[in-house]
Parts: sequence; structure tokens; C-alpha cells
Amino acid sequence: MNGRRVLVGVCGGIAAYKACELTRMLQRRGAEVQVVLTPRAAQFVTPLTFSALTLKDAPVDEFPAPFEPPRLDVYSHLNLTRDIDCYVIAPATATTLAKLATGQADNLVTGSYLSCTAPVVIAPAMNTRMWQHIAVQEAVAKLKARGHVIVEPEEGELGCGDVGPGRLAELGVIVAAIEEAIGPRRGQPLAGRRIVVTAGGTREYLDPVRFVTNASTGRLACEVAAALARRGALVNLIDTGVSVPTELAGQLSARHAVRTGYDLQQALAKALPTADALIMLAAVADYAPSQYANAKHKKDGSAWVVELCETQDILAQAAEGRREGQVFVGVSLEDADFVARAAGKCAAKGAQMMLAVELGGDLPFGEGRLHCALVGPAGVIAPPATRDKREAAELIAGWLVERFVR
Repeated sequence: MNGRRVLVGVCGGIAAYKACELTRMLQRRGAEVQVVLTPRAAQFVTPLTFSALTLKDAPVDEFPAPFEPPRLDVYSHLNLTRDIDCYVIAPATATTLAKLATGQADNLVTGSYLSCTAPVVIAPAMNTRMWQHIAVQEAVAKLKARGHVIVEPEEGELGCGDVGPGRLAELGVIVAAIEEAIGPRRGQPLAGRRIVVTAGGTREYLDPVRFVTNASTGRLACEVAAALARRGALVNLIDTGVSVPTELAGQLSARHAVRTGYDLQQALAKALPTADALIMLAAVADYAPSQYANAKHKKDGSAWVVELCETQDILAQAAEGRREGQVFVGVSLEDADFVARAAGKCAAKGAQMMLAVELGGDLPFGEGRLHCALVGPAGVIAPPATRDKREAAELIAGWLVERFVR
């Protein structure tokens, strides 16, 4: 949703407060959000709250009260919907549904609706008996017939204490409906593709405070995640607590923090069933302590001998359950014959492509560059060269685009 303009209409119901978090979720996905409220909604959540979130005015009425000076924008019911990509009304009350269905325009939310030519998403919320009333259902049917997306309310306990259908749908469901309604933008060939990216070095603990790890910073994975997001992908970043740029954090579809290789396995087990691709850039420790001490090991003047054992190959394990059409990408770090060894790993691990990285000097850790190549089962895709990490990320993203659009 990077750069997409979304108008959020808020109506006067107890669920109005959820529109604050909906606004934040849209912003995190890169959308530019403007909020407009009905007068009743302003009694639940003040316009100032939404202005603080969006850094824009959150208008309630374009007409001044008696004896007040005229407003600057007396055509806001027209201007609010100019050049927007989607108009979402959440929560939508029974009153607003009736007005939308019959074309009434007595407030800014309903007036903006009549001037809107962009996709419209409506998420109703009200008491169960009101939602089930034939008048409300007829209004909903009319709006559906116009091609609008209705995100129907969920069952549960309502603000009034009743239990049944009427609760505002989960915000993630509403956001997904908005993304689908907007559709892919030109120049975003990965729009709608769900891609999991892993980042950072895992920690394999000896005791509650000490662990075996490596020097991975997660910088390359962040660059890859950003490159994929720019191409429209829904990126789920699974990382070990790496430093993620604020701009990227707002573009992620989801983010999960892990510590150990086992944690990473569990997170992937949940994420991969719905993913189109896995970019496995996390530096999983090759060895872990064979025993874990439940209490902190105390210094006693003697040597502490620790036995290490090999860890599981998470990429190879994940690839065993790969669905048809899923794409798996891995990384290989070697200090000799790095291209040939990466090709061997690519075949052994069941990956379609491997980023081959040579270990030498201060490369590849930190903020600098990589001496790397892209390798597939059939041979070299991109020849060895010293590249900036962003350039390497663009190579990976470009290869993935070719994989999906060919």
C-alpha cells in the first residue's frame, strides 16, 4: 500500500475507537491516511486524536455553526475523495448504511461517499438485533449490488453486553479487504505475493545468560525485505531482534521476533503454509550446546568445557514440505570455492536459488558490501562481484519477479 491514499470514514458507535488502530495499521503499510468523522463519531473519539495520528485535519462538518466564520474548505465533501485509492467506512452504523443506500448526504461521511469514484469498503458494527433487521440487511444488499466490499461483523460479546453478530470485524481482515479492493499498482509485479524473509543470527543458549551466536546484523535481509515491499509484496519478516529501519517497519505485512533456531522453526511452521516464497537469510548457528544449564554457570576458577552438536538444517527441513509453486531461496557463506559450494547446497537443500557469499577480510558483516553471486541448480545466475548490500537485494528481488511472472 506504499503511497496509496486511503480515506477513513468513522461513524458514531462504540467501535469508533478501533478506527485509531486501523489508521495506524494502514500507515504501517505505507498508506497515506485521511480521516473524516460524523458528528456522532466525534462524541466517541475526538478529531484531535485522528489529527495527531495522521498530521492532517480530521473534519466533522464543512459548514460553520451559526455566527461562526466560514470554513476554509466548503467543498471538502468533494475534495476529500479527489484522487484517493479507497474509501473505507469503519465502523459503519445502521444510520450510515441507510443513508449510503438511499443517497442521503447530510454529513461529510455520507457526502464524501456520493463524490467517491474509488473502491469503497464498508465495515458495519452494531447491536445484533439491529444488524439482523430487514431494513439493515436490505441496505447492505443494495451496497453489495453496487460493487462495494462489505466486511461483515463478527460474532462475540458486544458493548451493550449482548452476544451475537455485530462486532466490528478484526482490523487485519478489514485491512486485507482494503488491499484487495485497491489491487496491484502498476510497477508492482509482486503485488499480493506473500513472502517470508528471515534475518539475523540465532542465539543458542548455554545457560540463561550466555549463548553461541554469530556476527550477522540482518542488514542484507532488511534490504531484501524493502526491495520486495517496493515491488508490492506482502513481506513477513522473522528476525532475531535486528535493527529494522523505521521506513521498512511501516511497509511490513507482519513481523515476528525469535531467538533460537528452534524458535525460528516454529515461526516458519506457522508462516510458510500461506507463503509464496521463503528468503532464508537468517544466520542459523551451525552448532549449539548439547546441554543447557537451567541456572547461571558460576565462575569457580576452573575451565568450563562445553560440548557442541550440529543444529538442524532449517532450510532443508522446510523445503521438504514445500508446496508446488513455492520458491525457496537460501544463503551460503564460505571462505573457499564459495560459488561451487553454494551450488551444491542449492541442490542438497531443495532451494531454487542460493546467494553465494565469500568470507574474506571484513566482508560480509556490518554495513558494507558483499562479494557474492547468485547460483541456481543449473549454474550461475549472476556472476561473482563485490556489491553493495542494496544492489545484492535488488538482484534477489529481480530474480524472484522473473520467477513469478514468467
